[in-house]
Amino acid sequence: MLQELRTTGSPGITIISDSVLLPGRDLLLSFILASLQRGEQLHVIAFDVSREDFFAGFPGEFASRVTFHDGFSDPLGWESDPSAFTRDDFTVTSIMKRVGRPELPVTIVLDSLSWILARIPLTSVCHTLLGLTAAPHEGCGKLRMLALLHGDLHSPALLGSLSTVVDTFLDVRGSGEHLHVCVRHRRKTGKVISSGEELRILDTFALDIMMHRDSATRKENEVDPTKDLTFNLRLSDTERERKESAALPYVFSSNKKSSLLSSSSSSSAKIYYDPDPADDVDDEDPDDDLDV
Repeated sequence: MLQELRTTGSPGITIISDSVLLPGRDLLLSFILASLQRGEQLHVIAFDVSREDFFAGFPGEFASRVTFHDGFSDPLGWESDPSAFTRDDFTVTSIMKRVGRPELPVTIVLDSLSWILARIPLTSVCHTLLGLTAAPHEGCGKLRMLALLHGDLHSPALLGSLSTVVDTFLDVRGSGEHLHVCVRHRRKTGKVISSGEELRILDTFALDIMMHRDSATRKENEVDPTKDLTFNLRLSDTERERKESAALPYVFSSNKKSSLLSSSSSSSAKIYYDPDPADDVDDEDPDDDLDV
């Protein structure tokens, strides 16, 4: 599933969560390269590293097509550089002003979201992310968000809150000499798909996906909950046919309904009332028999 998300482009918001021991920057660059190969317009908002460090080892012909917004040199705006991206610029209006109105699909990369979360409340960050991706912007093509998050810097509660907001959450973990990535993807229908994949990132930033080691073992060791039951929960084909053809006592067939309706319409109904000796039939005082 990870290769599919990389090739076709994950809609909405995608977060790559890494740690100090297991950095996910190469995986981020792999997704960036795939976005450029699809012909999308790409904007990088970088707070962690400079432009030179960000594109170290990246193909030059693709790096020249990236619009880089420098949030590393002057993140607090002390030098009053109008081209610098500061904390106050992290709003829907400011970001869309820098992106413009391209007709092509747009991918905005945040490096990293941890820098922003350390300075802006989580609720404001979520509102900005959803404001950029939830609704289409006038004159602008489809917009995606791709963010790097240093998961070891944040609490499990914050990571859990973010995972419910984003569409795709990639958690980078270790597995021997290869990376192990836990993928959690939410489709447009609301269905959540989770998987774990081992991979190796090549020098060309392509992904070499391998089968998960425990996937086959998990199916073999799966326990059948109906194995040791004293009764059978499954029906054979013959039993299923007999069940479907059986007439239930409270279900009327069309013939029975029509016969009942025709017989009731042909005959007239009468009501017979046998008065009780204690009944008061005096019309002048109908409530005289009440014991008040």
